[in-house]
Amino acid sequence: MESSPTPIRFAAVHHARTGYGRATALWATGGRHHVEDDWWIALSRTPYVDYNMALLHGDTAAQVASQVLDEVTAANVPAVVMLAGAGLAAAEVLRDSGWVCTGTLPFMARDNGPAELDPHFRQLERHDLADARRLAGLAFGIPDEVGAILFAEDALGREGARLWGVFDDGELRCCSASVWVGDEYSVGWGLSTAPEHRRSGYARRLMRSSAARRLAGGPPVALLVATPAGRPLYEQEGYVTLEHWQIWSRARWVLR
Repeated sequence: MESSPTPIRFAAVHHARTGYGRATALWATGGRHHVEDDWWIALSRTPYVDYNMALLHGDTAAQVASQVLDEVTAANVPAVVMLAGAGLAAAEVLRDSGWVCTGTLPFMARDNGPAELDPHFRQLERHDLADARRLAGLAFGIPDEVGAILFAEDALGREGARLWGVFDDGELRCCSASVWVGDEYSVGWGLSTAPEHRRSGYARRLMRSSAARRLAGGPPVALLVATPAGRPLYEQEGYVTLEHWQIWSRARWVLR
């Protein structure tokens, strides 16, 4: 069993990896979503590489890798396969299949850290979703329809799902999606602030408010995979890096 190298409140990193995989049900249940103890796959079956992924992190990785690649091929969508822990043994299988390693991303967690409920913070409602999709599009340079994968109408009623927003003068300024996985973890995606409102504190306000809600009766640990742009803020807000996940894909999908 792999022990956590941080003071975050869980006994083993592999439990957190599995919790992250369980949370991908937010956007993958319309496609393919399957979680085992040492690997998981989440395919939205949309043509967007960030929403078709798998993580191999156990001793079976080299055997499971071929199955995962077959599933991606059958789904006919761009995807990434991530490797962690013992799952790094699958690298040769991916390489032999024509996949390339495009780098690593930090898998991060926090339990305590700054938490303060903002009066302009609340859960999104149905009439807010179009603005949230637009905001995500502006923040990440993607079409609104990609934002709709996270900020979907059926997510409003999904067990454990929470779509958050910070508003100013009645306008949505920052939003994110999270899933509370039982009483163990909260997993976050899509923290989005429009370019014209960046460096105005909206993302920090949302993070601290969502942390306050979580710590007031939700899961004790928050998880995310950080982008290079977002990592400094996450570290300032109490997140620590548990490990780095190796990212594999087809060059034509990610090197455009």
